[in-house]
Amino acid sequence: MEMSKTSGGPGLRSGAITAVGASAIAMAFMGPATSVNFNTAPGAAQAGYGLPLGTLLALVVCLSLAFTIGSFARRMPTAGFAYTFNTAAFGRAGGFLSGWTLTFAYLAVGPMLFAALGSFTHDWLIANVSIDIPWWLLSLAAIALVFSIGSRGLERSAVTAVVLLTIEVTVILALSITILVNAHHVSLSAFSPSSSLHGITGIRFGMLWGVLMFVGFEMAATLGEETRDPRRGVPRALYVAVGGIGVLYVFASFAAATGFGPGAGSRAFAANPAPWTSLADSNWGSSLAWILTLTVICSQFANSVAGSNGAVRMLYSLGRERLLPRQLARTGASGSPIGAWIFFIALSTGITLALGFAMGPLNVYSWMGTLLGLGICLIYISVNVALMCWLWRNDRRSFSWWKHGLIPVASSLLLTQPIWGQIHPYPAYPISLVPPILVVWVVGGVGYFLYLRARAPEVLAGMGRAWGEEAATVSPAEAELLPPAVELRSA
Repeated sequence: MEMSKTSGGPGLRSGAITAVGASAIAMAFMGPATSVNFNTAPGAAQAGYGLPLGTLLALVVCLSLAFTIGSFARRMPTAGFAYTFNTAAFGRAGGFLSGWTLTFAYLAVGPMLFAALGSFTHDWLIANVSIDIPWWLLSLAAIALVFSIGSRGLERSAVTAVVLLTIEVTVILALSITILVNAHHVSLSAFSPSSSLHGITGIRFGMLWGVLMFVGFEMAATLGEETRDPRRGVPRALYVAVGGIGVLYVFASFAAATGFGPGAGSRAFAANPAPWTSLADSNWGSSLAWILTLTVICSQFANSVAGSNGAVRMLYSLGRERLLPRQLARTGASGSPIGAWIFFIALSTGITLALGFAMGPLNVYSWMGTLLGLGICLIYISVNVALMCWLWRNDRRSFSWWKHGLIPVASSLLLTQPIWGQIHPYPAYPISLVPPILVVWVVGGVGYFLYLRARAPEVLAGMGRAWGEEAATVSPAEAELLPPAVELRSA
């Protein structure tokens, strides 16, 4: 099979990684050590000892999302993810706004993590080896290293993800097991709603932060054109990423809750701004607790490599279809979208330094993280609705009321909780700027879409292409999605 080339390069490299590599990159994007370290405190603030139940419910929601995204990916392996899926379901306007919103959310990944890497590495070096290097120099070093890895091909990113992911999962598991072994009492009562510090509201709050821990698993769906046997490989990668890291999240939250205990321990858990640091100190001793911080730094780096790949492929997809400048679709000899990489790194560097100096690097992490979480949750809901609409209209014989109706509707309703939790009560400055900025971006996207429809209708006519598919394997309904610009032929 040959895929039509984009201008400026041979296109993405088909079969560059296996399903294992795709799942590793997706899991690295989830940043398990980073998520566990930072999301436990806000989740426990309301749930307390009942946090494990909220995390378990978040796992159920994200497994249903993995099913939805996998169902689409099985039919349309593509680098466009929600952009391609929603174009097929909602038409050009809905697809364009999905890609526009998703790209904006993914562009937050770089500044968020590069600023955090600089700040955390700076603090770790001072505390442990008494070396004072400015955070922004460390951020620039991380940016250069991420570009060096990502721009040379997806295989390098996959290997990096596997190595660093193994380290962070091992450390989190080891600390969790140590906590449970040292605990005075281990009970499954932490999974009871009655264990929540603030009842159902607390469980809902725990689920909010639990869902945000999973953000990034959908990354596997952006690798459809570069994964071997993508119709099977991408769904498997999604299920492995959500299931594997989800079990780790539930286990770690159970260990943390057990480490503090019920009753007074639950209140102490809720009041602790850094529960995992406290647990590492009390269970490993201060002489070894530095391992957790170093692991979080490794996790942030793996997260930045994986997340940058997702953002770059969204830019590549929109550039390939001329919705953004075509230079973004330029690829190198290795099949890496070098044009999109250069733009992403340049933009991330500018935002990281500008916002880092203006509000402090850790505030950049929180600010951009809120933007990413809010945008991604909206995209998750849109893909749920898109699957129902597309199957009902194009493949009604395959439509199942519980698989393609009940599951997407239930998960969409549950996903309104993270969205509501990020805007109510309305956050203080500078987080308060996130919702209006996202609204302005979407409104700007509507304006840009109307401009293209009036001035460049030929660009909109080619939207949502499912690239790299053999004609023999595409159903009649799917074939209608492929514009004439895509040449598909057997080798």
